[in-house]
Amino acid sequence: MYKSLLFCICLLMSLSAWSQEQWEEAGEIQEAEVVIEKDREIVLPFQPRSFEKIPPVAIETGGIKQEYVFPALDVTVPPTTVDIKALKLQAEPLEKYYGNLVKLGYGNYNSPLGELYLYNKRNKQYLAGFQAKHLSFGKGPVDGKNSASGETLLKGEASYFGDGFTVSGDAYYKLSRFNFYGYDPSVSVTEGEDSLKRNFNKYGVSVNIDNSSSESDISISGGLAYNGQNDNLDISENWVKVNADLSMELQSALTGHVGVFADLIGYKDSLSTSRQRIGLEPSVVYTGDNYQVSAGIRYVYQSDSLVPASQVYPVLKGKYQFGKSFGIFGELSGNSQLNTWQGMSARNPYLAQGVDIHNSNNILNLGLGAQGNLAFMSYKVGLSQKVFKQFGVFLNSPDDPSKFILAYDTANFKVLDLYMASDFYLGSSINLGLQVNYYNYSSDTFEEAWHMPGYRIAFNGSFLAFNKMRTKAGLAYLGGIKAYDWNLGQSKELKAATDVYIDLDYLLSERATIFLQFHNLANQQYQLLSNYPVRGLTFKAGFSYSF
Repeated sequence: MYKSLLFCICLLMSLSAWSQEQWEEAGEIQEAEVVIEKDREIVLPFQPRSFEKIPPVAIETGGIKQEYVFPALDVTVPPTTVDIKALKLQAEPLEKYYGNLVKLGYGNYNSPLGELYLYNKRNKQYLAGFQAKHLSFGKGPVDGKNSASGETLLKGEASYFGDGFTVSGDAYYKLSRFNFYGYDPSVSVTEGEDSLKRNFNKYGVSVNIDNSSSESDISISGGLAYNGQNDNLDISENWVKVNADLSMELQSALTGHVGVFADLIGYKDSLSTSRQRIGLEPSVVYTGDNYQVSAGIRYVYQSDSLVPASQVYPVLKGKYQFGKSFGIFGELSGNSQLNTWQGMSARNPYLAQGVDIHNSNNILNLGLGAQGNLAFMSYKVGLSQKVFKQFGVFLNSPDDPSKFILAYDTANFKVLDLYMASDFYLGSSINLGLQVNYYNYSSDTFEEAWHMPGYRIAFNGSFLAFNKMRTKAGLAYLGGIKAYDWNLGQSKELKAATDVYIDLDYLLSERATIFLQFHNLANQQYQLLSNYPVRGLTFKAGFSYSF
């Protein structure tokens, strides 16, 4: 094997040497001529080709059920204590509150003005205060002192705010002074004559409690009040009033109410009389998303010689709000209208002696209207049709035209009231208000609705300029009042009343203010009660200070 391997190696070496020699002999470049043809065309024979499109692969649309398994992880994180220092914000101080005010002024017709308000500072549990007011006119539109008048009020009030309930009460004394100056101008009357004087002493006390709470389905409220009044003509009246209301949530949108009230009245004039009125008012109220409906009855028992002893009235009310800008409301009800000597003398302080006081039976009260809010105003329009029996009106006494008697329509007395009211908001410093009423009366007994207005227009506004000057202004226009003239034996219409007023307050500081008041700028001695013209232009000037 060894000799054979050696022989092969020698043979390979011999072949390699021979090949190298041959390359050296044949590797020389010989002389030759090369011809390049540039116009030669290469033509390839036509070969047909056919390409077949690959069909798309169908996609399966069937759902593929996926199953997931989430293993429960039980990880215990060691507690971490982070020491963070809380950022303390400085509390904003409350705006300074002044609960006390004194106001003093003086004007023409010898008219001093004084007001005092004393109230406690901010307190979450109680509110207590005292008021004292005086305004008088030493002279009036007729014969100087013979038409003087004045009013003084002393009042204290307090409220306690407990856990889910509130108790409040007040006590007051009011002295009002008038003169019977509506006498015949041809009659000579001594200035300051005592027979002209009419003074009222009015006093009262009341207590109210309310346990309304947002956390309770039941709420109870009630009150007890006493009001008394007497005058220098030996007339007096005592009135005790009791009322209570129970409210209970029956369902999420349904609430039940039960109200009770009682009025006990003792009246002394030439004769002593007493009257009682007791009522019960059960009702239910359903409240939807944009509507509310209530239905109930009102039962009244009363001891009055002109009205039925027992009477039942329906009480139906509803409202529907289509949106913020428009809603409708309606009412169908009735009631016994309580009339008192105190209420009648507040409307007309020139009542004669021996006047009978009776309640009025409001057998129908129908009301319809619409209301809403627009970008810069709110509005309310509607009508009210009321039908009364035993409705009382004021008539000049045939014996003395400076005094008034009460006359009652024992048949149907109808009152139609068409009204419109709007409030305009023209910025934070300007507010305007407008109210218009048109009245129409129908009586089965009276020729006219004596001393009842036929129309009324009231416009008022307030304006704050430069954060210093507060201005209040208003206009009242009232007319269509009819009265009966016993001397002529016929009715007469009183001249329409136009009253314009402007009140100006200038802030000297956040505590001190000076003011000017101008009333009846048109200087008209109009009459709202026959034979009683009002004062012309009146003005006052003064200052007020808060502390």
